Amino acid sequence: MNNQTLLKLSFIISILGILLLLFLANTISPLKLKIKDISQQDLNQRVEIQGKIQSIKTYKENFQIITINDSKDKIDILIDNPLNITKNQSVVVIGRITEYKNNLQIQADKIKLP
Repeated sequence: MNNQTLLKLSFIISILGILLLLFLANTISPLKLKIKDISQQDLNQRVEIQGKIQSIKTYKENFQIITINDSKDKIDILIDNPLNITKNQSVVVIGRITEYKNNLQIQADKIKLP
């Protein structure tokens, strides 16, 4: 095979790989957990949780930290772009579990209102 053919073949394989990754990223759903089931072993995993907003703190209009609870347990959610949400509102949060000052929290990717 000449260099031109190898170049075309590698380009086609690269494009197919990127399309496959995009397809998988849109079809793989996050792990659905209850707040009580989140542990250190879940760090950096993408999860989906549901609960009611217990408190909202906005910092310099750059980000928000909301605390949500599901009956007994609570967890902080870090939101990069502040939202227009209210206390006692039910939300579904999709994000990545992180740790800050020895406390688990979720870095929100998406927040849905059921």
